[in-house]
Amino acid sequence: MSREEQYLKEAISFFASQQFSSSGIYARKVIRKNPDNLDALLLLAKLSMRQNDVGEAHKFYSKSLALSPNCQESLQGLASLAESKERFFEAFDYYQTLSSLLPNDLGIRFKLGMTALQNGNVSIAEQSLRECVDQEFVDKACLLNLAHVYKAKGDTDKAVQLYHQYILQAPEHQSTGYWSLADLKSYQMTEQDRNNIETYLAASNMSSASRSLMLFALGRFWEQQQEFNKAYQSMTQANQLLSPARPFKKESFLHIIKSLKTYQANNSIDVAQSNKSQIPIFIVGMPRSGTTLVEQILASHSKVQATDELPYIERIALQLEMSGGYVKNLQALSTEMVSQMRQSYLKEVEPYLDEKAAYFIDKNPNNFLHIGLIKTLFPEAKIINVIRHTTDNAISVFKQHFSRGHDYSYSTEGIEIYWNAYHDIMQHWDRLYGEQLCHVSFETLVNDPETQIRRILDYCSLDFMQECIDFHQSKRTVLTPSAAQVRRPMNVKAIGMRDKYRQAMGKDYHVFEGIAAKVKQYYFR
Repeated sequence: MSREEQYLKEAISFFASQQFSSSGIYARKVIRKNPDNLDALLLLAKLSMRQNDVGEAHKFYSKSLALSPNCQESLQGLASLAESKERFFEAFDYYQTLSSLLPNDLGIRFKLGMTALQNGNVSIAEQSLRECVDQEFVDKACLLNLAHVYKAKGDTDKAVQLYHQYILQAPEHQSTGYWSLADLKSYQMTEQDRNNIETYLAASNMSSASRSLMLFALGRFWEQQQEFNKAYQSMTQANQLLSPARPFKKESFLHIIKSLKTYQANNSIDVAQSNKSQIPIFIVGMPRSGTTLVEQILASHSKVQATDELPYIERIALQLEMSGGYVKNLQALSTEMVSQMRQSYLKEVEPYLDEKAAYFIDKNPNNFLHIGLIKTLFPEAKIINVIRHTTDNAISVFKQHFSRGHDYSYSTEGIEIYWNAYHDIMQHWDRLYGEQLCHVSFETLVNDPETQIRRILDYCSLDFMQECIDFHQSKRTVLTPSAAQVRRPMNVKAIGMRDKYRQAMGKDYHVFEGIAAKVKQYYFR
């Protein structure tokens, strides 16, 4: 046995006995003897993953894949790393290769379907997840996510059927199933649903997270029954359970707002005109304010392509913050740095885009924080701020379970703080950029759609198209909670929910009405 083989044997033995430090020492001895030893590279990749050193893991997996292009362990490792970084197009490519190598592996098919769903490739997601369901794949999450596929496609009947199937086959996760049913919006919850939820809530061995989901679902049932006091009580209990686990860091948030309000536009930066072939449209605002509706309207235009709620602007902002302060660094960006960040963003967006589209949409409501950054990187960008009546919006946010983020939403106090801060920073951006921004009232859009849609298209320098009026007929997939609403024509029933909750809200009603008056006075006087 050669010295290299002996070292590798020791490395593998130490790894098996969980002596990971020693395993790494011997694996590196192998690499010093032979940098192309596949087994040692894979071992070092696994050790790096254990230490959460994703950079080293990626390096070792990439080198091993270069040495052996069909190495399944390398492909799976790189796919997992891509998923952890939310690089779902990259992960999808790895799972596609794995699926061709392992056509009967349902675990790979499930992962392929999940990454396809993340990318908005609903046809492949449906095909892959359907195959997993039909072959009774052990992970019942395939049922749940296939239902999500049909929700995105607007096929409510199939979604309802699968959510109920998921509740029956994965009873330990039935809270997720019932909330998914409630979140369909267009589904009328039944007395049987209510009875099952209340029976489940009576159980004592339930986590706070599961109990909160059930209470959100029960709140939706009571709202459909016009029992608004009971609905509000259920959603309040649900939020009270989540608030300790996901606390709103209001001091940090308010510090960011205060800092952003000191930013002044840097007009000395010149972005090369040759890079402006596709113009981004950023749709911002509070969540549940109508941003998905505006996205659906614009995406119905032949020159506009939708993408997703993209995280890339937020990531650039985080990089600036971690490099010594967001606003300080934003204020000091050079033309070269702006060009690099711009190209980095466009590279991330590129997989979503069709070359024929003259415009693309980035609909991440939270980007209202980053309008200064957006206008620095993309002075040509269109920015549409969707504003909904504060009290209606507060109720809609309060009764929505967000899978991540939006920690302020678990108390009316948090929503009040967030709403005031949103209004404050939008006033600052409005003073800096004025007519470069387009403010859209959700209520005016719903009551007078054609006038407002023409106004939005004109702001974007787009010709009028009837398809934008008939947005609800679009077959485009929608992956947000608003999927059901944007499949229907404008509906005035979405306006004025605050009146039904007035008694239940008590003094909070008057607090939000006060904010609404300020907002109306500023934007729509």
